[in-house]
Amino acid sequence: MKNTLLLILFLFYFGVSAQNINGINADLKLSDSLTLNSEIRIYAGGGITNYSSLFRMYKNKSDKWAAEFYQHYAKVAGQAKLRIEKKILKSENDMDFVWNNILRTNVESLPNMSKIKYKMRERGNVELVDGEYQLMWKSKQIMDGIGYKVQIKTEKTYNEIAYGNPESYLKYYPKVDELIYFNELLNLVKNEFRIWKK
Repeated sequence: MKNTLLLILFLFYFGVSAQNINGINADLKLSDSLTLNSEIRIYAGGGITNYSSLFRMYKNKSDKWAAEFYQHYAKVAGQAKLRIEKKILKSENDMDFVWNNILRTNVESLPNMSKIKYKMRERGNVELVDGEYQLMWKSKQIMDGIGYKVQIKTEKTYNEIAYGNPESYLKYYPKVDELIYFNELLNLVKNEFRIWKK
């Protein structure tokens, strides 16, 4: 029952985030779908603030790379107006090199975090609870922090994934490949474009 409740909370968190993505795209005047053959979007947000951000890298119709960073402050009735800040980004290295390093993180084929939750727990013991034997798993549940939604499109593939608090979970589960790759993606973007730095 406890695991079911945690899964529901996890799915609810990402369900709400998915709805917010549509609103963010509308505010930024971006389509909900990726229309270019080489494009990645990484949405970041979470907690109880009205703030979210978007990193976008794409090859335009003139075959030139571009990268943008949006800071989005959603409207809060009676408290705050919609505010958007857009910044054109330059990478530390050549953009073709950056793009290929993005693909090197396996982001094209990474599953949703919900699909790897079974890897993010310790095998527990079988215990007698209320007259029934139950397997008691041990896992960390980080409910507050940053959630990411990634959309990526290449000429051959499209993938859309969501990860909640991947940096924090990697500290507890350092051998989970998917967490390693996802954090490589985040670190690459942070270092190349100097965004999301604390």
